[in-house]
Amino acid sequence: MYIVIVGGGKVGYYLSKTLLSYKHKVMIIDLNKDLCSKIADELFIPVLTGDATKINILEAADTAKANIFIAVTGQDEENLIACQLAKKNFGVKRTIARVNNPKNIKVFEALGVDAAVSSTSIISDLIEQEVDYAGMQALTTIHNDLLVINEIEIRKNSPVHDKLIGDLDIPDGCVLVSIIKRNEAMLPKDSTLLRAGDSVIIISAHEDRKMLRDIFIGSTL
Repeated sequence: MYIVIVGGGKVGYYLSKTLLSYKHKVMIIDLNKDLCSKIADELFIPVLTGDATKINILEAADTAKANIFIAVTGQDEENLIACQLAKKNFGVKRTIARVNNPKNIKVFEALGVDAAVSSTSIISDLIEQEVDYAGMQALTTIHNDLLVINEIEIRKNSPVHDKLIGDLDIPDGCVLVSIIKRNEAMLPKDSTLLRAGDSVIIISAHEDRKMLRDIFIGSTL
């Protein structure tokens, strides 16, 4: 599939890496020229410097050919407008927007965005649970905050350091989607050996995050 991503920050960067590992074609649009150059050099993908709320920029990105359009900037208004333009002016069938204010989720969906996801509510969940998630962070949520995309850093004192993926007891319902080694994203295999410095990208329900933390980081680390 051809996927256009608006926003080259951490969410957009790692999302692109994961999609590329599945052989999708990815185009990134971002206002920051230096960031665009960095992404192009590291991921070897087309990157466009510009405002994705402008028709000419979306045209330059071949948005009309996109199967999916994803806006993950830090500005809700920009994400909404970009998705609306992609759908109404370029006929993109599937649009996904990052929502920084959870109250905007229903508004986004009412205004035509196919999926609006928010990571803000995750912070309150962590406070309520009073769990130390050092080394584990939520990149974003999907399906109206039902699922979390987690990034977990493997350290030398991690219980899974020097272990094979196939030997891990990952909870049912959690999906390991990518392993990042030396800034290279790869598909997880049972024979993949986890080492300090690696990061894993894994999808889980909110209630499974503590269990994942214990498995990958350790309950006392």
